[in-house]
Amino acid sequence: MTALRLRLQKELFDVTEEQLVCLAHVTRQEKKKRDWVLCLARTNDVPVYVKIYLLKKTDKDSFKKKQEWQLRDLKVLDGVSAESQEIKMDLDERYSWIVASVQEKEAFLKIVQNLCERYNIGRKTKFLNLSYGGEASARGLGGVLVVDDQQGKEDEADTGYQAISDKETTDLRALMSGCDTAVTAADQFADRLTAELSVLDGDNIHSMMASEEAVDNLMDLLTTSIDEAELLESRLNQYDDLLEHIRDSMEKMEGKTESLETVNENNSKLLIELDTLVLKLQISYEHQMLLQEADFANTDNLPRTVEAAQALSAAMLAPLPFSLTRMAAVQEQRKRMDRLKDRFSKPLCRHLNNVFIHLGNEGSDGLGAHHSGRDLVLPSRASIHKNLSGYAELMHWLKQMEPKSYQQLQKTYTSSLEKLYQRDLDRFFEDGFVRVSGSGPAVGASQDVTNIKKGSRVTVASNTLVLGGENNMSRGEENKQERDRFDTVTSQLLACLEPIVMAEQEFCVQFFKMDSKLEGNKATSNRTKKQVTEEVRGMMSQLFLSMETHLVRFLAHYEGKDGFYSMLSYVRLSSAVLQAQDTGSFLAITLGSALIHTKRNFDRLMQAQLRSIEDCKPPRKTKCGIISFVSNFLEFSQNTEMIFRNSDRRTDIEKWYLTLVTSMMDNIPRIAKEHQKTPQAVVKMENFHHLHASLSRLKIPVLDSLKRDTKQKYTDALHNYVTQYFGRPLEKVNVFFDGVSARINAGVKEAEISYQLQFSKQELRRVLALYPGKEVRGGLERLYKKVEKHLSEEENLLQVVWHAMQEEFIRQYKYIEDLLQRCYPGAQISLDFTMTDILEYFSDIAMHH
Repeated sequence: MTALRLRLQKELFDVTEEQLVCLAHVTRQEKKKRDWVLCLARTNDVPVYVKIYLLKKTDKDSFKKKQEWQLRDLKVLDGVSAESQEIKMDLDERYSWIVASVQEKEAFLKIVQNLCERYNIGRKTKFLNLSYGGEASARGLGGVLVVDDQQGKEDEADTGYQAISDKETTDLRALMSGCDTAVTAADQFADRLTAELSVLDGDNIHSMMASEEAVDNLMDLLTTSIDEAELLESRLNQYDDLLEHIRDSMEKMEGKTESLETVNENNSKLLIELDTLVLKLQISYEHQMLLQEADFANTDNLPRTVEAAQALSAAMLAPLPFSLTRMAAVQEQRKRMDRLKDRFSKPLCRHLNNVFIHLGNEGSDGLGAHHSGRDLVLPSRASIHKNLSGYAELMHWLKQMEPKSYQQLQKTYTSSLEKLYQRDLDRFFEDGFVRVSGSGPAVGASQDVTNIKKGSRVTVASNTLVLGGENNMSRGEENKQERDRFDTVTSQLLACLEPIVMAEQEFCVQFFKMDSKLEGNKATSNRTKKQVTEEVRGMMSQLFLSMETHLVRFLAHYEGKDGFYSMLSYVRLSSAVLQAQDTGSFLAITLGSALIHTKRNFDRLMQAQLRSIEDCKPPRKTKCGIISFVSNFLEFSQNTEMIFRNSDRRTDIEKWYLTLVTSMMDNIPRIAKEHQKTPQAVVKMENFHHLHASLSRLKIPVLDSLKRDTKQKYTDALHNYVTQYFGRPLEKVNVFFDGVSARINAGVKEAEISYQLQFSKQELRRVLALYPGKEVRGGLERLYKKVEKHLSEEENLLQVVWHAMQEEFIRQYKYIEDLLQRCYPGAQISLDFTMTDILEYFSDIAMHH
């Protein structure tokens, strides 16, 4: 305990210049697992203050001050019972602690009681259930402070050891120096001191008796002083009683002052609250009259009417605490405002409903009269929007105050304006048909559109010419002009639709306050934005109910006539969708839907072209010639290039270019094999040559690799044909020299070849004699006729093939001449014709035929 006391003194109380008087280990009833230390400490300076500290042990095995109280605030000290370890103290509230042992409890309570009696001057502390002190008071009795022996011992213990003064030290040394034998002869020294003390006592007695009169005077003075002190003490007791009464009175007055301040503060707050409540719920007389006698037909007075309506909504929607809403005055005011709202909203709804119905019933000569002129134009409804814009704030008010009426008016506006736009779109698309074809579509066309919208299978138009068709794809100048008109009208149609639809959408969003969920909230979720977008899109789809039907019907009509119209539609719609201002708007979705239909038709067209190549049959004529899909590809590609030039969808047609050309390259060998009357090499050669020429004219970068492959296939087919049908006109000579070449390769020297029997000079002369120049020329003439019979006139490759055969003949001739000069030098042996003769043979044959 002493070690802990010294530790706490050093760590906690030396810092605050306090002295730790006592301590006790305690626990709380509700937290028995926690150990606390209850301490008493007093200040070192004067006046002395005593404090009670509650120390808490931390996780680092150190202590910190958890709570502190002044000892003078201790009202009741309860020991509970002698056997109990519990103590109770009334400080700012009642505290109950359980001390570690009964002995520690008794020692702690004794010190607390003594300190209360010593330092709690002027304040009463009740001591309950204390066996060693009973109930006591710290107030003085007759001027004497009552302190028991234990307290004296406490003070004595507190006083501690005191060293002797300097004068006492000097006198003691002088005494000891006069007696050198004090240590060795203690008895003599003691006798000497006794004798000297007796002499001193005698002197003191003689001195006292000599001053008896002075002593009597001193005693009289002491008696008088005691009487004066008792009188002063009695007066002090009286003053103390008066001060105690004054203190009690002051405490009561302080409580009353605080109560008055609280009442005044509450009254001020109540006044402010009532002023705020009245301000929130009050509607001026002028506004009430405007609401009751509103004239909605007078547009000049609409701003004042809007201001009055907003004042009413602000009063009705003013946030009030729930407790205030139960006040009778508040409820009565709200009922009055409800009646005023009904009286205002019903005429307003009736007036707007009549205005909307009138717009829908308006004839062609009204605000939306059809515009007639040279350009294709969809009439604008900006005048309607301008006339209705004055009622926008009132419509916002209805959305806030009368949601059902607002929704009904929104439906009325949608149904009325839908009729107006229906008439406009009918005239608009009818004019489009006239500008393209000179007349509108057939009566049954609408049924086809319905089938398209339901997703039924739409085949390519029967009069659409495909690559694999037998006839040429050219449709004449008239068809080309109609396509140009269709392209121009389609561009104008899409350009006219966007500003009208977007203007109507912007007006509806502002007029009906459809974006109110997005206002005042910066962190709007994507879900809310999507919900608002869907609401706007739903309203626009009702307003322009027939727009998608008209658009799809217009496009499907021409796509049904010729599949090439689907390419034009695809390009124009793609451009319009990509340029749309709002990708999630009704217009973008509608154009996207039409684009899907057009894309499907475009894909069907290209699939039909691909299928026509795969299903193409060889021609029945004797000469195969150029296959239909090869001959038609150039015109087809030129038309598509004109359509897709500078288009964002060019990648789509380029993918189909690759697919179609690859399919043609795969199907040319198939048709060559199926055509029995023309050699396969000729069919491949002519068609690959024609396809390569078409690709070279088109100059499409994505087809460059296929163009090189086509060139290679053409060259391979030409070589195969020349090799197969030209062969070796000097067959036996070639066989002879092939043997010579084989012997040379086997290691026989060239000079020794002529000495072998089978390659002797006589054998060589015999073989060469078999091919005179006249016979060779006749063979070439027969070969030319055969080649001419195989090749077609439309591709005109006869001279190319004949030149290739000439090159082959010359190659074989040079081969034979080279071996003759090397193996039979000086033998004077040669062919019957020369290089000049060969060139003359080929030239004469080509010229005569």
